Amino acid sequence: MFDDFAKHGVAGAALHTIDWRRYVPGRDASALAALFRASVTTLAASFYDAAQRSAWAAAADDLADFDARLSRGVTLVAYCDGAAAAFGQLFPLDHVEMLYVAPVWSRRGLATLSLARLEALAREARSTVLSADASAVSRPVFERAGFSLISSESVLRDGVSLPRFHLCKPLHAANFSG
Repeated sequence: MFDDFAKHGVAGAALHTIDWRRYVPGRDASALAALFRASVTTLAASFYDAAQRSAWAAAADDLADFDARLSRGVTLVAYCDGAAAAFGQLFPLDHVEMLYVAPVWSRRGLATLSLARLEALAREARSTVLSADASAVSRPVFERAGFSLISSESVLRDGVSLPRFHLCKPLHAANFSG
């Protein structure tokens, strides 16, 4: 399946190569928890206030729980120069559960590339629709990839309300390869 991903460059990073691989439980947890926290606290700053970002970032405070969460479904990790640059997760195989990019890699197309790889996996699994519950930060990435807004809601994290958006994209059978 997608055990050894081919290397692809990223826009604005012509000298960098991205290595894609599946999440390795235990080994990758700490690096992805740090990436997750940095992404939430930095990239979400213009969309969510400090209390919201803090409550959201706290999801990585219990490393064993975060590791277990990343171990579900399929989690893909993008590495550049040996450091985690982004990760995304399908759980189940028709739902993008997580999509995060390290702040230093933001706005270079890495979220779009990650999403395309996740979509390819969903297609391979014969999913007919791919859904996501996106933040205000990631919603434009999903919409540019062909997802449509279905609904919006607020979720509580540590007693703090966070807005999110339920989006879906049909995966037509005619688009299946093979």
